[in-house]
Amino acid sequence: KEYMNTQDQNQEAKKTEAEFVEMLEAQFYEIGSIDEDISDLKERAKTAGYDAPLLAKVAKALSERKADDIIDKNDKFAALVDKVRNAN
Repeated sequence: KEYMNTQDQNQEAKKTEAEFVEMLEAQFYEIGSIDEDISDLKERAKTAGYDAPLLAKVAKALSERKADDIIDKNDKFAALVDKVRNAN
């Protein structure tokens, strides 16, 4: 997270447990809303005839900047399968 100066740290330290619970509750509410939106999008993709789970995996990998790692691992997997098949 972002750097907090001493004044910001002091203000955070003065918050009550109830205030932290309220802030966390708001974030969990947002997560629930986003989860509902994601489910709706996946259902719409499925209805449109797409492989919704695959689309979701690709979107998640892209958003986490992990797509290149996954592609590399899949290429290595495919290469090993080919090597093993050709060895017989």
